[in-house]
Amino acid sequence: MQLHLTVITIVLAVLAVLGVQAHVISDDGIAHFPDMHYNMTTPFTALEKRQLRCALPKHPDIVPVTPHLGNHGWANSWDRPCRPGLWCQYACVPGKLMHQWDPTATAYRHPESERGGLYCGADGIARKPYPNRGYCYTAPRKVPVLNLNSKQVHICQTVLPGDEAMRIPNRVAPGHSVGLAVPGQEYWIDSGAHYYVNFPGTPLNEACVWGNRNKPSGNWAPYILALKLRDDGEIFVTLGWNPVWLEYATPFRNAVPNFGVKVVCKGSGCKNTPCTIDPAVNRVNSVSHPQNQFSGAGGASACVATADRRSTIKIILFPRGKGHIY
Repeated sequence: MQLHLTVITIVLAVLAVLGVQAHVISDDGIAHFPDMHYNMTTPFTALEKRQLRCALPKHPDIVPVTPHLGNHGWANSWDRPCRPGLWCQYACVPGKLMHQWDPTATAYRHPESERGGLYCGADGIARKPYPNRGYCYTAPRKVPVLNLNSKQVHICQTVLPGDEAMRIPNRVAPGHSVGLAVPGQEYWIDSGAHYYVNFPGTPLNEACVWGNRNKPSGNWAPYILALKLRDDGEIFVTLGWNPVWLEYATPFRNAVPNFGVKVVCKGSGCKNTPCTIDPAVNRVNSVSHPQNQFSGAGGASACVATADRRSTIKIILFPRGKGHIY
């Protein structure tokens, strides 16, 4: 793979010097962006090519992710810089969604599902595959999340298209509300948004990262959310236990979280609400729901609540045992 990318880089450099239009051929044989030009005046040395990386754009819609680590602010793995020949994802501010991805990635399958964000060219410049779009766009709908705990809560969105790690931060301060982005059909292949709900007080550098079983955060946060907007304007909110919390190898699998989550709705178009996880009442892997409780992946309990355009749906984070109050 490294040899393949090196050969491509050398070819692009030669073409650029000659003023010839260049394009990149990926491992799957697909040509990307024949309309892009690489304006290098001199070929890179071998050392320069190894060190070359694309910088994260400075834009008010983009939130740097662990900029002090090897990803340099991109929403990639902390040790993965944005190198030439790679697709590099980025995090948008709360309420907005990434609006750039490989135009040829049209299905949820590997490796297409990982080609989101900007393409890092052989000249070390990250380019938009859709030049007329912004980096991010305002979600067509937002679901407010109200935090009634005494500490901040980080709700971390997964990167898709990308590696689906939970790196996109949404910080909800105590007593405050933040709108979670709800994708519609204009998002990549009409997919939804997925979020991990961390314990109150979990710092960002532990919450929005792919962690491990040593800490109940990140991929091992207790609860998950999924949000989707249907064409007719109906919002679907799925609330459930995180399947990896329940795995036999997870040391805290029987631990009772100190906070709960409740989905409530107001209006004539509400269905299957309220949906509540209150560990003081339901214990581990249980959900209070009037009708629509089910077992999802890994046997994790979950429920789905919906609201049409006439109704308002929101999510409440509350201290354990206080779910009946709100």
